[in-house]
Amino acid sequence: MLRNRGGVVLSVVGALYGLSATGDQLALVALTLRLHDQGRSGLAISALVVAGVLPLVVVGPLAAPLVDRVESGRLIVVVTALQAVTALGLAVVTDVAATLGLLVLLGAGLAVVSPALLLLVPEIVGEEHTARGYARLEAFRSAGNVVGPALAGVLVAAFDDRVALACDAATFAVMAAAFLALRVRRRPLAGARADWMAQVREGAGVLGADRLLRAAIPALCAAILFTAVLSVARVFFVRDELGASDTGYGVLVTAHTAGMLLTAALIAPRIPLRWQPRVLVGSGTLMGLALTVSAGVPVFAVSLAAFVFTGVANSLQGLAIRNLIHARVPARVRGRAFASSGAALNGANLAGTALGGPAVTLLGGAGALALAGVGTLLVSVAGAPALWRGRGESARRLAADPARPVGPAPD
Repeated sequence: MLRNRGGVVLSVVGALYGLSATGDQLALVALTLRLHDQGRSGLAISALVVAGVLPLVVVGPLAAPLVDRVESGRLIVVVTALQAVTALGLAVVTDVAATLGLLVLLGAGLAVVSPALLLLVPEIVGEEHTARGYARLEAFRSAGNVVGPALAGVLVAAFDDRVALACDAATFAVMAAAFLALRVRRRPLAGARADWMAQVREGAGVLGADRLLRAAIPALCAAILFTAVLSVARVFFVRDELGASDTGYGVLVTAHTAGMLLTAALIAPRIPLRWQPRVLVGSGTLMGLALTVSAGVPVFAVSLAAFVFTGVANSLQGLAIRNLIHARVPARVRGRAFASSGAALNGANLAGTALGGPAVTLLGGAGALALAGVGTLLVSVAGAPALWRGRGESARRLAADPARPVGPAPD
């Protein structure tokens, strides 16, 4: 286990990350209910998701040099304080355009804070425990994603959406104050003051220059493109094919998140770095099989098990690519690499979500879910040869340099 002060500090940082995830869910659910109660169209509600994610795709890489240029703890304090003010604005405004604009600002802040948090992990626990540190952050984030929607429903029902949104603002304020008190620091490395756009290009360039990452990131993007159809197809499949109630839908969504939480807490921390390319192939295959089986056998118990496995696969995919980037990218450009990879993966998620609407219209809920499963399975298998070649290269590099971390230390 992570021991001493580093483990304690990481748990505090993870709890703050989970609190932030809870706040994100509070805002999304409260704003969705607000627009629904105002009689807005489905297009307006879809725009909420796009407004929150699009900055990660567009703003993230452009703002990423900040992450490598500015001391990480200070950057998190400043940005989360600004996010607190922005979130408070969401509690006040009711105009749709203003709401979407404020969500874009929150998303832009997240595009900076997320890679900055990742850069702090090795500073807190040391390079040899970084994989376990990433997994602990992911476990707390998954817990926040479980708590957030339920808490939002309670707050909106007991009070109104403004109270839920004010609580979201409070999560940012708590995070800013806590990082100010923790004084966790990651100093910028030498050479971080180069031309801004050159640094933006370097973030993507360093990923393309590495043979394994050049295969892994497009393969994962292709898998996500199909998997993201699930976010639209799921409700139609559950209601129309399974005939389940709103409660049943909530149980299945929770099953997916529970799979993510259990994997991040118990499984992912124990996987060595040299196995991560294999994990990407295996988790993509697991995701595809789970979705395909769920679509082909529309029985609630089968879907419940399948959705747990989609959560397991989802967590393994995200942590595998994060660990590979940390291991194979130089520290001075790592923040930009995280931002660039995040932009690509979130872009694939947006594209897959957009594909979900037409897929449901043409194929129905089960057909769209089958498309998601078969597509994910095929692209995961197709990407396997390049990832296996990269796995061999990784093993040789690690054998040549035993000082390189190969995964978390044993308990």
